Amino acid sequence: MPRLFIYPKKGEAFWHNLKPERISIGRSEDNELPLPDPFSSGHHALIYPSDGKFVIRDNGSKNGIFLNGKKIQGEVELKKGDEILIGSTRIIFDKELSSNVEMTEVVSPARNINTILHLREILKKEDIETTLQEIASPSDLMKIKSDYKSLAVLNEVSKALVLHQPLNELLERVMELISEYMPMDRGILMIKEGNPPQLIPKVIRINNKSLAQKKIQVSQSIVNLVLDKHSSVLTTDALADPRFMMKDSVIKSNIHSAMCVPLWNNKEIIGVIYSDRISLVDQFSQDDLRLLTLLSNLAAVKIENARLVEKAIEQEKMEKELALAARIQKDFLPKEKPVCEKFDIAGTNIPCHQVGGDYYDFLSIDPCRLGVIVADVSGKGISASLLMASLRAALYSELHPKVKLSEMATKLNNFVHRSSAVNMFITFFFCELDMNTGQFRYINAGHNPPLLIRKNGKVERLESCGFCLGMFPAVSYEVKEAGFNPGDCVVFYTDGITENRNKNNEEYGEERLINFLKKNIKQSASMIVEKVCQEMAAFSTGVPPLDDMTFIIVKRVS
Repeated sequence: MPRLFIYPKKGEAFWHNLKPERISIGRSEDNELPLPDPFSSGHHALIYPSDGKFVIRDNGSKNGIFLNGKKIQGEVELKKGDEILIGSTRIIFDKELSSNVEMTEVVSPARNINTILHLREILKKEDIETTLQEIASPSDLMKIKSDYKSLAVLNEVSKALVLHQPLNELLERVMELISEYMPMDRGILMIKEGNPPQLIPKVIRINNKSLAQKKIQVSQSIVNLVLDKHSSVLTTDALADPRFMMKDSVIKSNIHSAMCVPLWNNKEIIGVIYSDRISLVDQFSQDDLRLLTLLSNLAAVKIENARLVEKAIEQEKMEKELALAARIQKDFLPKEKPVCEKFDIAGTNIPCHQVGGDYYDFLSIDPCRLGVIVADVSGKGISASLLMASLRAALYSELHPKVKLSEMATKLNNFVHRSSAVNMFITFFFCELDMNTGQFRYINAGHNPPLLIRKNGKVERLESCGFCLGMFPAVSYEVKEAGFNPGDCVVFYTDGITENRNKNNEEYGEERLINFLKKNIKQSASMIVEKVCQEMAAFSTGVPPLDDMTFIIVKRVS
């Protein structure tokens, strides 16, 4: 069985054996894996077996779960070496880190520093040509030589990083190049991740193999100074300097010389690079600090570019998946209107996004009865479309010639209540139309009342007779009845129609809809649907749609 290797922000690392059963992870002691982490929720995450593998799922936590730097949604399969961030606790799935990084608290950080250089002092452009035109002193010549060395190194590193690489490979390559041009015993590249953001070690380079199994202690105070002051920090000869005599995190590590610089992408600090020398005789110099800062700036820009490329690739993939989902959802809707001798029927659906939470359908119950359905999930997008697809499947399984509408509605309500989050529900209207007599029986579960428009212009509303599906369990629904006469029509719609807004933030409203329908009532059902779509587009010109829109009209012609 795989193991979880847990690395708290403070304290010793430990591991936890996984078993073929569900485990809960969080701050509360009743979890199978309790985490003493203030940023973790009481019951933060679940890990459990699925199809022979283990998956992780957010358990409604406040700060979420980050897997390999990305916030997860739903159930995600775990692979060997995956990095899980829960609060400030780092968890590695089935792989132990060779070196562990611990952030340690240090009192009075300003006393621990030999050199602080602000980013603007290091990243400003040097006017070398002007210096060369002057009578250069030996110190000037040394500075020019140092500047040219830095430019040469930056040029080489820039060429080595010119081609796009996946982010993880890029981070490894960055530290490899820095180690090549900046001799060090150990180096760590840390990136900000999680909620709240915190520094997570992404690459650890240990050139001195005798240090491979030792914990790397990094002063939290020095890191805070780098982040808060936008500065690069150099400490040298820590053992000899009397200012460090009481600083346990430095003395215990026997650090001879160390640097910590920000990963600044010209907009924000996205992380830090820390390096130290323990066995090497030479200490880091201010020139080393400047060069490492320049290399870190170059690396940060490359990292940001890599993130943008990966985001674009992910966005393109998502767009393709959404397009496929939209095609599938479109296939759920009626491909043609029902053919009825006494009725003229038409409907349409306009999603707010590529996929939506509106649904309508025409289902044959038996040769004489037709089911007309319109429904609307609270919310929009993928989650709403998935719940609507589930409702459609449940509805199909319940509909048969001997169906009892009240029992069907109760079953659907219980299904939605079990299958959805507490803040999701579905407004639902089902009409059982007798195509011979024009009588119909219906259930309205919290949906916008359809409009029964009589031939003489009188309007009746088919009011709600129960809660929305999924709001409460074991709800009963009343079945109501009404009837068509030749020349009458019933209009079904979702609230995207009446709540459609114009550039003045005015709602279209039910009254406008009724007046529009009365003016066009003699048109065919298909023509009325087409005109309603045109009316919606004209009313909201220049304003993106805020909700899905569905519209159905059933007219009795004889």
